[in-house]
Parts: sequence; C-alpha cells; structure tokens
Amino acid sequence: MNILFAPRVRTMSSRIIGLALAVIVAMSFSEWHFQAPFVEHILWFFGWLFVGLGIMGRIWCSIYISGYKNSRLVTQGPYSLCRNPLYLFSYLGGLGIMFLTETFFFPVIFSLYFLCYYHYVIRQEEKFLSKKYGSEYLDYCNQIPRFIPSLKNYKEPEYYQVSPKHFRIFLVQVVWFLWIAAFVQLFEELRLFGVIPSVFSLF
Repeated sequence: MNILFAPRVRTMSSRIIGLALAVIVAMSFSEWHFQAPFVEHILWFFGWLFVGLGIMGRIWCSIYISGYKNSRLVTQGPYSLCRNPLYLFSYLGGLGIMFLTETFFFPVIFSLYFLCYYHYVIRQEEKFLSKKYGSEYLDYCNQIPRFIPSLKNYKEPEYYQVSPKHFRIFLVQVVWFLWIAAFVQLFEELRLFGVIPSVFSLF
C-alpha cells in the first residue's frame, strides 16, 4: 500500500488536521446565531443525529470484523450493505461533529477532505483485497456497492462469534466521537462566557 495511505499515516494526518480544526472551532462562532437562530438549531439537531448514527454504525461494524479483519473476507451485516461501512459511519460521525459547530463551513471542509482522501485509501485497499481473495472479492464487488448502502443484498447470520478483546478496542475508539462532540459544545459555552476569544465568524 502507498505510504501516504498507510494506517499509521492516516492516523497521524487525522490528528494533525483534527488539532488544527479544533483550534479554529474553539475560536470561531456561528453567524447563524445572529442571522437565523432556527438554522443554528437545525444544524445542532442533525449534528447529534449523525454522531449517533456514526457511533451505532461503527459498533455494528465492529461486531462483524472483531477478530476477522485480516483473516477472512467479511460480507455479512453492514458489509452486505456496502463494502466500506466502517468508513461510511466514520464519515457520518465526523460530519455530525462538524454540524455541531452550527456552521456549514466545517461540514463542507470535512467532507472535501474525507471524500477525496479516503477515495484513494479505498482504492488502495481494494487492490490489496483483490490480490488476497481473488475471485471471491471480485464477486463481492460485483454485488455490493462501494460506499452508498443498498438493501438489495442485505444478509445477517442468526449467530455470530465475536472476539471480546477486539470488540473492546473498537468500543474505546468509538467513545472518541462522543468526547470530541462534547468538546465542541464545551468550546461554545466557553466562548459565551468570554473564556475563549471569538476570532472567526463563519456561516
């Protein structure tokens, strides 16, 4: 896999971009608060809705890949809706956090970064999986969409064996979505009390 799209590089780049966004978010305020408060409330609502969907979706995905991620091709449950449900739900969770800024600026910036960067990540992973699983993976690709979910081929087993250790690790990772969302809300309160300066005004 290209080093630019390796897991360690993805993690590091996400942290750097996340830190930069956190600084901007902390010192910015929504113009909708003054121009159209109802828009601010709508963005807040969809923010928590998407954060919830992202968290539930990632937990759902983790059940199916816990202990199996590098040992077999997982094609059931969320992986029968689309080939990259973990990325899909991560995107929804991240988008929700950006909506909690009660602006359109941050969701658009986040979407452009995520969809452009992870398009290439997914392509690199597809090359790896096609080499590893051959015709089995090609048949899977022909039936299941890459990113946009489809219920056409949905299937789930009656029973499924899960690795508790791997599932626990995934749960810890999911909690970060709640923490970050809470920090976005905390930044807003600190700005209102004058603890953090309001430098940027964004729609």
